[in-house]
Amino acid sequence: MQLLFIHASWIRYEVSKKTKIAENLSDNEKARQINNCLVVKTCVEKKDKEDLLKTAKKEIITIAEKVGAKHIVLFPFAHLSPELSSPKFAIKFLKDLKKALKADGYEVDSIPFGWIKKWALETKGHALAVLSRRF
Repeated sequence: MQLLFIHASWIRYEVSKKTKIAENLSDNEKARQINNCLVVKTCVEKKDKEDLLKTAKKEIITIAEKVGAKHIVLFPFAHLSPELSSPKFAIKFLKDLKKALKADGYEVDSIPFGWIKKWALETKGHALAVLSRRF
């Protein structure tokens, strides 16, 4: 698993095209802006197993606490690895991760999986604003 953390003043996205692995979305999920958040670009890899969920959650919470973020945005980002898991496993893993983070009191949103989209963000300007982890 690869994670890229970006402490952002805001992130916004708008989906434009559905791929064959895309999640179904309601109209209000097709475009959005989220303010003051920790964006976690996630790449679930072929070697990853369900038990990695605990490690990923713990690391995300550690970084969120360090930067003072109460709102987490999970952003599926396949471009971090050439060894991707199946889309089915990645979707389930990310949904379970979202649920686990919410159970710990975080506000959690996710960027739609499997959609072509345009997106933009503004990174906060401090030493921990951009970090990465690999498990």
